[in-house]
Amino acid sequence: MPDISSARRTLCAALACSWTVASAQTADPAPDFPSKPVRIIVNSGPGVSTDILARQIGARLAEQWKQPVVVENKPGASGTLGADFVAKSPADGHTLLIGVTNLVQTQFLMRSLPYDFSRDLQPVALLARGPNALVVAANAPVNTLAEYIARVKSQPGKHAYGTYGNGTTAHIWGETFRRQAGLDTVHAPFKSSAQMLTDVTGGQIGAAWPDLASAMGLIQGGKLKVLAVTGSQRHPSLPQVPTFAESGIQGLEPYGWYGIFAPAGTPEKVVRKLSAAWVDAVHAAPIHTRMVDMGLVPVGEPFDAFATMLRTDTPIWGKAIQDGGITLD
Repeated sequence: MPDISSARRTLCAALACSWTVASAQTADPAPDFPSKPVRIIVNSGPGVSTDILARQIGARLAEQWKQPVVVENKPGASGTLGADFVAKSPADGHTLLIGVTNLVQTQFLMRSLPYDFSRDLQPVALLARGPNALVVAANAPVNTLAEYIARVKSQPGKHAYGTYGNGTTAHIWGETFRRQAGLDTVHAPFKSSAQMLTDVTGGQIGAAWPDLASAMGLIQGGKLKVLAVTGSQRHPSLPQVPTFAESGIQGLEPYGWYGIFAPAGTPEKVVRKLSAAWVDAVHAAPIHTRMVDMGLVPVGEPFDAFATMLRTDTPIWGKAIQDGGITLD
């Protein structure tokens, strides 16, 4: 297993001196950008939420910039293949990465990566937050988190929680919750969210940790009950569901996120223009509505706010992974 403590210290030191692009804005800081087609790399397969967002926002940017915006899927190696491709691309703003929280997490989960997250990738914009939730089937004999905890404690070793894979945000939060609540449960990793959700709705597994973007349709359709959500605030589409903190379980406050990155060294004026364009797209009515329908919480914050969030949350993810003994090696 990697030396997480050392990795966290090294990473935080790097974060302190990176991502220092100035935050001043101008009307058009890079009038000659883009000068050729822009590529958006999705480090996962087609049809997932990052792919959907990349294509929707990409179409808007192509119209705005009068240049083609091409979305390319480069899945593999827990998202590191796509990230490495962008990290090693020319730092001119014409190759971007749309990614999620695992970009931060993999550096703690794997012994080595072909790139350095904090040195080789420049935050451009925070698009959205994507909380996770603990869910059970609609006919499960529990209705609150307290009832679920009591039921599991009354039957030690007989309950499992499902996730969409080893080393995922779901796995990290599942282990954090297990430790915080003092539960004797087993981790059941699935190959996909779809398989996990099929088994939890069918009762083959007692509980699961989907991201809300994947589960919202089943929740709204009355096939799943949500016991609690991660994050520091209740989800706007589920105002009746408490957070874990409200339910007495601490440590699950950081949000999963969706963000845009460029290769490190991308000119300051280009980062500013990219950031403004992506933030504006998130706040545009059709895209904002689509994100809400997907179960996401639209944010639309520029690169400097995104970098600040990364500096704050990264050590928390590292500690949760270390404490849970989670590794992909």
